[in-house]
Amino acid sequence: MRKLWLRPAGGSLLRRWIVVVPTLAVVVLALAFTQSTGAAPAPQPRTVASAALVAEQHPPCQSCHPDEYEAWKDTVHANASLDPVFQEQLAQSHNQQTCLACHTTGFDTGSGEFLSAGVTCEACHGPYKPGHPAAETMQLPMASETCRMCHLSTFEQWEHSQHADRSIECFDCHMAHTQGLRTGSEEKLCSACHPERQTEFAHATHGISGLNCASCHMFAEAGGTATSGQAAVANHNFKVAADTCAQCHQDTIHVSNKLPQLRETVAELDTNQLQEKAARVPELEQNVNDLQSRIKSLRDVAVVSMGLAFGVGGFIGLLVGILGIALWGKRRSS
Repeated sequence: MRKLWLRPAGGSLLRRWIVVVPTLAVVVLALAFTQSTGAAPAPQPRTVASAALVAEQHPPCQSCHPDEYEAWKDTVHANASLDPVFQEQLAQSHNQQTCLACHTTGFDTGSGEFLSAGVTCEACHGPYKPGHPAAETMQLPMASETCRMCHLSTFEQWEHSQHADRSIECFDCHMAHTQGLRTGSEEKLCSACHPERQTEFAHATHGISGLNCASCHMFAEAGGTATSGQAAVANHNFKVAADTCAQCHQDTIHVSNKLPQLRETVAELDTNQLQEKAARVPELEQNVNDLQSRIKSLRDVAVVSMGLAFGVGGFIGLLVGILGIALWGKRRSS
């Protein structure tokens, strides 16, 4: 008799768990979905505050190289971290590590710390070697690859130029410590390798007008850097593009046939209509903000409603399961 009594009880308990476990799983999933959807946004990557940019020189190279230090200390490289424009852009940047990797020396992407502010001696000559100069020699980079990491766009332009084909490196034109030109002027620098072109140019209209080789062959294009998007970077492929000519000859190249039509279009514009449309801009912006707020509110309500629906459905399922088990048990006992 005992065995016959235990079997229904064991089977009944097993059936109860078969109903209860899936119901509990549904409730847990509903709660997890609600919490994950309404969770706070993921934290932003750790950044380095601009207040941490303190000028320092490590190691004190100037004690043995005073001339090089004097030439470097007031340059763009030396003040790469302290320049007010850079400070402003760094504060607005969403990825400060990209900025600090080139504007500091020895930057560690893991900790967000750096060895020295600015582009110091070690940025180009490598980490200081204990025992230098008696026991160790610092590297003396003369290849353009040294400049590549921080001047990538300029390097890529140079890499596809005739200068690169003839192994004319960055340091053949630029002084490493002052970042200035080796000859002091663009005319002297270009004429060192192109004397016949310089003579012709000096007597041409462009030369008489005050232009030089760099005015056309190194025309500065805006938006050449990844960090600022506003800096003017001199072209280093040394090719003269059509838009270079357009800067001074807009009325004498192909766009000139469109000028009369453009003037007529501007003359026909109704100033009052333009002012009315401009006055509606704040109103339209407010409408957009209101719609965005409503969308966010509706999204939050939908998430909560979905979570409640899962929760209530699971609870009802649990009650139905328990009631069914109870009825089934009474029927078996009767």
